[in-house]
Amino acid sequence: MSRRRRTSRAPWILIAVLALALAAAGAYLYHIYPEYQRLRSNERTAETRPPTAASTGRSSRTPVVAHLYFARIADGKQRLVAISRELPAGLSPAEAALEELTRGQVPRGCDRPLPRATKLLDVSLSHGIATADFSKELESGFPGGSDTEGVIIYSIVNTLTSLPGIDKVQILIGGQRVNEIGGHYILGEPLPFDSELVVPYP
Repeated sequence: MSRRRRTSRAPWILIAVLALALAAAGAYLYHIYPEYQRLRSNERTAETRPPTAASTGRSSRTPVVAHLYFARIADGKQRLVAISRELPAGLSPAEAALEELTRGQVPRGCDRPLPRATKLLDVSLSHGIATADFSKELESGFPGGSDTEGVIIYSIVNTLTSLPGIDKVQILIGGQRVNEIGGHYILGEPLPFDSELVVPYP
């Protein structure tokens, strides 16, 4: 009696496994291909995009220039002169401008306009009005004289109104509104820029 040769099933099983693996791989690639394309698109965009300030290590802050009003004697009278100065980074423009006025370098031939030991306590901005709060020395250190009082007040007002977005300035002392420092100028309301005491800087 003849014997029938038994055919091994191993190759067919291997082929079936490989086919299933290829099908699974194809399905996986089909699903991740859009994400792969998106990532490649982002890479190409990043390669053509100009370098940012952060990537180059440079600050993105645009320098702000203020006109600082310092005291100067002109024709024997106390007057104000405007000095243009780029403000240091790290503070708001209003705070930086007042810090430069009270503690920064004094130009040649000029004096600091505020009484000695006067400190800036706070400055804020709302709806075009800057509110600048100073220590009590702004009032207690006032030496007298209408021109001197005007120089003190308008060194603050004119300096702050030289900044974008500031139209008027409210001066406070110790967090409180005061009507006057020496009796010649009223401080109860916000004040606009005033050029009456300003003279050219030689």
